[in-house]
Amino acid sequence: MENCCEVCENFRPEAKFRNGYRVTEVLFDVRPVHLCIGHARIAKNSGVTSFQDLCELYGTGRRSYVPRRGRSTMETNHVPRSAGRRATDAV
Repeated sequence: MENCCEVCENFRPEAKFRNGYRVTEVLFDVRPVHLCIGHARIAKNSGVTSFQDLCELYGTGRRSYVPRRGRSTMETNHVPRSAGRRATDAV
């Protein structure tokens, strides 16, 4: 889905959203983040003021459901830019 919350997209990638599903762009120090109204309200009520705070709020341990890079930096066909960093990574 083109207009999708980044948290929803990474937490439940197979989810289907209703017609009333709305997404807003929230500006942070590092980059703008697209959040659904529910996740944006939770972040606001939790006192999130920076991108790092948002990653900590929507994460567990070292895993965050907010990607470090925005959609504009991703390839349009969702193909990785390289095969990987290790020599054993598949080509």
